[in-house]
Amino acid sequence: MRNLAIELGVNKDDILCEDMANNSFENVEYSFNLIGNKIDNIAIITSEFHLKRCMAIIKKYHHNIDIIMIHAKDGFTDRDNWFLSDNTWNSGRSLATYEAKLLIKYVKENKIYDIDIG
Repeated sequence: MRNLAIELGVNKDDILCEDMANNSFENVEYSFNLIGNKIDNIAIITSEFHLKRCMAIIKKYHHNIDIIMIHAKDGFTDRDNWFLSDNTWNSGRSLATYEAKLLIKYVKENKIYDIDIG
């Protein structure tokens, strides 16, 4: 993604890459370590089914930040097609269902901000 951004004209000095995280919680923590806590807004880009978890993690620890959510279409877990697949492992349906269950689990464990997932 860094190389694509540079090809599209983004100055390489304006790109920060977080490459240590093993999960979404670590990614948020490590990213904010890179950018600091003195920002008012942030854009997050990830698959459509994963956006709300990322937003809920950020909101849990950074309450006053405005978040712009940008979904990267992957062709099988997008809002308009995830339900078209069967429920086999790693299908659009299984990933979307798993993500919804994770949102509920993490809210119950108080790990993420409780959001409307509608």
